[in-house]
Amino acid sequence: MTKEKPLLLATNDDGIQSGFLITLVEELVKDFDVVTCAPDGERSWIGHAISRNAKLVPKKIKDYPSLAYSLNGTPADCVNLACGNLLDREPDIVVSGINLGYNITMPMILSSGTVGAAMEASLLGHRAVACSMCLPNDEFEDIRKSGGKKMGKKVEKSLRNSAKAVAKYAKNMASLTKPDGLTVHNLNFPSNYDGKEDPILTFADNLMLGNLFEPAPGEKHHQLVYRTEWLDEAEVETGSDLWALKEGMPSVSRLDFQGASGRSYFEV
Repeated sequence: MTKEKPLLLATNDDGIQSGFLITLVEELVKDFDVVTCAPDGERSWIGHAISRNAKLVPKKIKDYPSLAYSLNGTPADCVNLACGNLLDREPDIVVSGINLGYNITMPMILSSGTVGAAMEASLLGHRAVACSMCLPNDEFEDIRKSGGKKMGKKVEKSLRNSAKAVAKYAKNMASLTKPDGLTVHNLNFPSNYDGKEDPILTFADNLMLGNLFEPAPGEKHHQLVYRTEWLDEAEVETGSDLWALKEGMPSVSRLDFQGASGRSYFEV
Protein backbone atom coordinates (compact mmCIF):
# COMPACT_ATOMS: atom_id res chain seq x y z
CA MET A 1 0.00 0.00 0.00
CA THR A 2 1.04 3.58 -0.63
CA LYS A 3 -0.07 6.82 0.94
CA GLU A 4 -0.70 8.48 -2.41
CA LYS A 5 -4.27 7.22 -2.55
CA PRO A 6 -6.90 7.27 0.20
CA LEU A 7 -7.18 3.99 2.08
CA LEU A 8 -10.42 2.03 1.77
CA LEU A 9 -11.50 -1.05 3.68
CA ALA A 10 -13.91 -3.27 1.73
CA THR A 11 -16.10 -5.97 3.21
CA ASN A 12 -19.49 -7.66 2.77
CA ASP A 13 -21.80 -10.29 4.28
CA ASP A 14 -21.90 -12.67 1.29
CA GLY A 15 -18.34 -13.87 1.75
CA ILE A 16 -14.87 -13.03 0.50
CA GLN A 17 -15.35 -14.95 -2.76
CA SER A 18 -18.61 -13.25 -3.71
CA GLY A 19 -18.49 -12.15 -7.33
CA PHE A 20 -20.32 -8.97 -6.35
CA LEU A 21 -17.58 -8.00 -3.86
CA ILE A 22 -14.82 -8.85 -6.31
CA THR A 23 -16.45 -6.74 -9.02
CA LEU A 24 -16.72 -3.83 -6.59
CA VAL A 25 -13.09 -4.12 -5.50
CA GLU A 26 -11.98 -4.14 -9.15
CA GLU A 27 -13.53 -0.68 -9.47
CA LEU A 28 -12.40 0.64 -6.08
CA VAL A 29 -8.69 -0.08 -6.67
CA LYS A 30 -8.69 2.50 -9.47
CA ASP A 31 -9.01 5.36 -6.96
CA PHE A 32 -8.12 3.83 -3.57
CA ASP A 33 -5.57 1.73 -1.80
CA VAL A 34 -7.91 -1.13 -0.94
CA VAL A 35 -7.70 -3.76 1.76
CA THR A 36 -10.51 -6.33 1.72
CA CYS A 37 -11.50 -8.24 4.84
CA ALA A 38 -14.66 -10.26 4.53
CA PRO A 39 -16.25 -13.37 6.08
CA ASP A 40 -15.04 -16.78 4.91
CA GLY A 41 -18.64 -17.65 4.00
CA GLU A 42 -22.11 -16.14 3.80
CA ARG A 43 -23.22 -14.22 6.92
CA SER A 44 -26.52 -12.73 5.73
CA TRP A 45 -29.23 -11.40 8.07
CA ILE A 46 -26.76 -11.25 10.95
CA GLY A 47 -26.93 -7.51 11.55
CA HIS A 48 -24.22 -5.95 13.70
CA ALA A 49 -23.35 -9.15 15.57
CA ILE A 50 -19.91 -9.29 17.19
CA SER A 51 -18.31 -12.68 17.98
CA ARG A 52 -17.85 -12.88 21.75
CA ASN A 53 -16.15 -16.27 22.11
CA ALA A 54 -14.96 -17.20 18.62
CA LYS A 55 -11.23 -17.53 17.93
CA LEU A 56 -10.85 -15.27 14.91
CA VAL A 57 -8.08 -16.05 12.43
CA PRO A 58 -7.60 -13.79 9.39
CA LYS A 59 -6.21 -15.62 6.37
CA LYS A 60 -4.57 -13.86 3.45
CA ILE A 61 -6.25 -14.57 0.11
CA LYS A 62 -4.22 -14.98 -3.07
CA ASP A 63 -5.26 -14.01 -6.59
CA TYR A 64 -7.54 -11.18 -5.45
CA PRO A 65 -7.81 -7.68 -6.96
CA SER A 66 -6.58 -6.14 -3.66
CA LEU A 67 -4.72 -7.17 -0.54
CA ALA A 68 -7.38 -9.41 0.99
CA TYR A 69 -8.17 -11.47 4.07
CA SER A 70 -10.94 -13.90 4.89
CA LEU A 71 -12.16 -14.10 8.48
CA ASN A 72 -14.12 -16.75 10.34
CA GLY A 73 -16.38 -14.11 11.84
CA THR A 74 -19.21 -11.70 11.17
CA PRO A 75 -19.12 -8.66 8.86
CA ALA A 76 -18.81 -6.37 11.89
CA ASP A 77 -15.96 -8.55 13.18
CA CYS A 78 -14.19 -8.04 9.85
CA VAL A 79 -14.34 -4.27 10.13
CA ASN A 80 -13.28 -4.09 13.76
CA LEU A 81 -10.45 -6.61 13.44
CA ALA A 82 -9.14 -5.14 10.19
CA CYS A 83 -9.13 -1.56 11.47
CA GLY A 84 -7.36 -2.60 14.67
CA ASN A 85 -4.97 -5.22 13.34
CA LEU A 86 -4.60 -5.40 9.56
CA LEU A 87 -4.48 -1.82 8.28
CA ASP A 88 -1.28 0.23 8.44
CA ARG A 89 -3.23 3.44 9.00
CA GLU A 90 -6.77 4.65 9.65
CA PRO A 91 -9.08 4.05 6.67
CA ASP A 92 -10.45 7.08 4.88
CA ILE A 93 -13.65 5.16 4.21
CA VAL A 94 -15.20 1.71 4.70
CA VAL A 95 -17.43 0.22 1.99
CA SER A 96 -19.60 -2.86 2.58
CA GLY A 97 -21.14 -4.71 -0.38
CA ILE A 98 -22.21 -5.08 -3.05
CA ASN A 99 -24.90 -7.19 -1.40
CA LEU A 100 -26.78 -9.83 -3.37
CA GLY A 101 -30.24 -8.29 -3.16
CA TYR A 102 -31.57 -5.01 -1.82
CA ASN A 103 -31.32 -3.68 1.73
CA ILE A 104 -34.23 -1.28 2.06
CA THR A 105 -36.82 -0.47 4.75
CA MET A 106 -35.90 -0.42 8.43
CA PRO A 107 -36.53 -4.12 9.28
CA MET A 108 -34.19 -5.31 6.52
CA ILE A 109 -31.63 -2.58 7.16
CA LEU A 110 -31.36 -3.42 10.86
CA SER A 111 -31.07 -7.16 10.06
CA SER A 112 -28.51 -6.73 7.30
CA GLY A 113 -24.95 -7.89 7.80
CA THR A 114 -23.96 -5.53 4.99
CA VAL A 115 -25.31 -2.54 6.89
CA GLY A 116 -24.04 -4.00 10.17
CA ALA A 117 -20.47 -3.89 8.88
CA ALA A 118 -20.90 -0.26 7.82
CA MET A 119 -22.43 0.53 11.21
CA GLU A 120 -19.33 -0.86 12.92
CA ALA A 121 -17.19 1.43 10.76
CA SER A 122 -19.31 4.39 11.81
CA LEU A 123 -19.03 3.39 15.48
CA LEU A 124 -15.24 3.46 15.02
CA GLY A 125 -15.46 7.00 13.66
CA HIS A 126 -14.99 6.22 9.96
CA ARG A 127 -16.96 7.22 6.89
CA ALA A 128 -19.25 4.30 6.13
CA VAL A 129 -21.06 3.11 3.02
CA ALA A 130 -23.28 0.05 2.55
CA CYS A 131 -24.31 -0.89 -0.97
CA SER A 132 -26.73 -3.44 -2.38
CA MET A 133 -28.27 -4.40 -5.70
CA CYS A 134 -31.73 -5.73 -6.39
CA LEU A 135 -31.87 -9.05 -8.25
CA PRO A 136 -34.69 -10.44 -10.39
CA ASN A 137 -36.82 -12.81 -8.31
CA ASP A 138 -36.50 -15.61 -10.85
CA GLU A 139 -32.68 -15.39 -10.86
CA PHE A 140 -31.98 -14.71 -7.19
CA GLU A 141 -31.45 -18.29 -5.95
CA ASP A 142 -29.24 -19.27 -8.88
CA ILE A 143 -27.08 -16.18 -8.38
CA ARG A 144 -26.89 -16.76 -4.63
CA LYS A 145 -25.96 -20.43 -4.99
CA SER A 146 -23.18 -19.50 -7.43
CA GLY A 147 -21.75 -17.02 -4.92
CA GLY A 148 -22.64 -14.11 -7.14
CA LYS A 149 -20.55 -15.41 -10.03
CA LYS A 150 -23.12 -16.76 -12.48
CA MET A 151 -25.75 -14.36 -13.76
CA GLY A 152 -27.45 -13.20 -16.92
CA LYS A 153 -25.88 -10.51 -19.08
CA LYS A 154 -28.39 -7.86 -17.96
CA VAL A 155 -27.63 -8.43 -14.28
CA GLU A 156 -23.89 -8.52 -14.97
CA LYS A 157 -24.10 -5.18 -16.78
CA SER A 158 -26.10 -3.69 -13.92
CA LEU A 159 -23.54 -4.98 -11.42
CA ARG A 160 -20.68 -3.34 -13.32
CA ASN A 161 -22.60 -0.06 -13.48
CA SER A 162 -23.44 -0.29 -9.77
CA ALA A 163 -19.80 -0.92 -8.85
CA LYS A 164 -18.70 2.13 -10.83
CA ALA A 165 -21.39 4.25 -9.13
CA VAL A 166 -20.30 3.05 -5.67
CA ALA A 167 -16.65 3.84 -6.44
CA LYS A 168 -17.64 7.33 -7.61
CA TYR A 169 -19.77 7.89 -4.51
CA ALA A 170 -16.99 6.64 -2.21
CA LYS A 171 -14.42 8.90 -3.88
CA ASN A 172 -16.62 11.95 -3.37
CA MET A 173 -17.47 10.98 0.20
CA ALA A 174 -13.83 10.38 1.15
CA SER A 175 -13.00 13.95 0.18
CA LEU A 176 -15.60 15.43 2.54
CA THR A 177 -15.35 16.17 6.25
CA LYS A 178 -16.32 13.23 8.41
CA PRO A 179 -19.98 13.49 9.44
CA ASP A 180 -21.01 13.84 13.06
CA GLY A 181 -23.06 11.11 14.68
CA LEU A 182 -23.31 7.49 13.60
CA THR A 183 -24.03 7.80 9.92
CA VAL A 184 -24.20 5.09 7.29
CA HIS A 185 -24.85 5.91 3.64
CA ASN A 186 -27.02 3.05 2.39
CA LEU A 187 -27.00 2.73 -1.41
CA ASN A 188 -29.37 0.51 -3.38
CA PHE A 189 -29.38 -0.14 -7.11
CA PRO A 190 -32.11 -1.63 -9.32
CA SER A 191 -31.51 -4.88 -11.20
CA ASN A 192 -31.47 -3.03 -14.54
CA TYR A 193 -29.27 -0.09 -13.51
CA ASP A 194 -27.78 1.61 -16.58
CA GLY A 195 -25.40 3.87 -14.68
CA LYS A 196 -26.79 7.08 -16.17
CA GLU A 197 -28.35 8.43 -12.95
CA ASP A 198 -26.64 8.97 -9.62
CA PRO A 199 -28.44 7.60 -6.55
CA ILE A 200 -31.21 9.94 -5.41
CA LEU A 201 -31.53 10.90 -1.74
CA THR A 202 -34.24 8.90 0.05
CA PHE A 203 -35.23 7.86 3.55
CA ALA A 204 -35.67 4.32 4.86
CA ASP A 205 -39.30 3.27 4.68
CA ASN A 206 -40.98 1.32 7.47
CA LEU A 207 -42.40 -2.15 6.97
CA MET A 208 -43.96 -4.83 9.15
CA LEU A 209 -42.50 -8.18 8.11
CA GLY A 210 -44.33 -10.29 10.69
CA ASN A 211 -43.45 -13.97 11.00
CA LEU A 212 -40.11 -14.79 9.38
CA PHE A 213 -40.00 -18.53 10.01
CA GLU A 214 -41.94 -21.52 8.67
CA PRO A 215 -41.74 -25.25 9.41
CA ALA A 216 -39.45 -26.95 6.92
CA PRO A 217 -41.44 -29.51 4.90
CA GLY A 218 -40.91 -33.00 6.29
CA GLU A 219 -38.51 -31.73 8.97
CA LYS A 220 -38.74 -30.83 12.64
CA HIS A 221 -37.12 -27.41 12.35
CA HIS A 222 -38.30 -23.96 11.30
CA GLN A 223 -36.40 -21.83 8.80
CA LEU A 224 -36.47 -18.25 7.54
CA VAL A 225 -38.54 -17.92 4.38
CA TYR A 226 -38.26 -14.73 2.35
CA ARG A 227 -41.56 -13.57 0.89
CA THR A 228 -41.55 -11.31 -2.15
CA GLU A 229 -45.02 -10.08 -1.19
CA TRP A 230 -43.49 -8.18 1.74
CA LEU A 231 -42.46 -5.49 -0.69
CA ASP A 232 -44.82 -6.24 -3.56
CA GLU A 233 -47.89 -5.56 -1.41
CA ALA A 234 -46.44 -2.87 0.87
CA GLU A 235 -47.84 0.64 1.04
CA VAL A 236 -45.17 2.92 -0.36
CA GLU A 237 -44.34 6.39 0.91
CA THR A 238 -43.11 8.76 -1.78
CA GLY A 239 -39.47 9.65 -1.30
CA SER A 240 -38.58 6.42 0.48
CA ASP A 241 -36.05 3.78 -0.50
CA LEU A 242 -38.90 1.40 -1.31
CA TRP A 243 -40.51 4.00 -3.54
CA ALA A 244 -37.23 4.47 -5.43
CA LEU A 245 -36.85 0.72 -5.88
CA LYS A 246 -40.36 0.40 -7.29
CA GLU A 247 -39.65 3.31 -9.62
CA GLY A 248 -36.47 1.60 -10.83
CA MET A 249 -34.16 4.31 -9.50
CA PRO A 250 -30.88 4.04 -7.57
CA SER A 251 -31.13 5.49 -4.08
CA VAL A 252 -29.10 6.47 -1.04
CA SER A 253 -30.50 6.82 2.47
CA ARG A 254 -28.27 8.57 5.01
CA LEU A 255 -29.01 6.56 8.11
CA ASP A 256 -28.20 8.33 11.37
CA PHE A 257 -28.17 5.78 14.19
CA GLN A 258 -27.36 8.52 16.69
CA GLY A 259 -31.11 9.14 16.76
CA ALA A 260 -31.53 5.82 18.56
CA SER A 261 -29.72 7.21 21.64
CA GLY A 262 -32.87 8.80 23.08
CA ARG A 263 -31.12 12.18 23.28
CA SER A 264 -34.04 13.91 21.53
CA TYR A 265 -36.23 13.28 24.59
CA PHE A 266 -33.96 15.63 26.57
CA GLU A 267 -34.21 18.47 24.07
CA VAL A 268 -36.32 21.40 25.19
